Amino acid sequence: MSAHPLPCTKCGSQVGIAEDVESCIDWGPAVIGDDGIVRPEYPNAEDGQQEVWNAVKTLRVRAFCISPECHHQWTLRRRFDPNPAAA
Repeated sequence: MSAHPLPCTKCGSQVGIAEDVESCIDWGPAVIGDDGIVRPEYPNAEDGQQEVWNAVKTLRVRAFCISPECHHQWTLRRRFDPNPAAA
């Protein structure tokens, strides 16, 4: 079976796929300023205090039209596999 471009359901142009994910940024130690706003004590990534966990959980897989005139998007109901098909 050969692969073909996935068309937009609105205009027929090819679509892209995006995974909306839940992620976490651990900013490390916190400080509170005189203005009452909480900020990270070490705000720069070079400080080595931050940790990022990406793609902890996929919330939604969506298709989006790549046509600049359309921009239609919807939740993809078909199974999505990010790995290429075996030859």
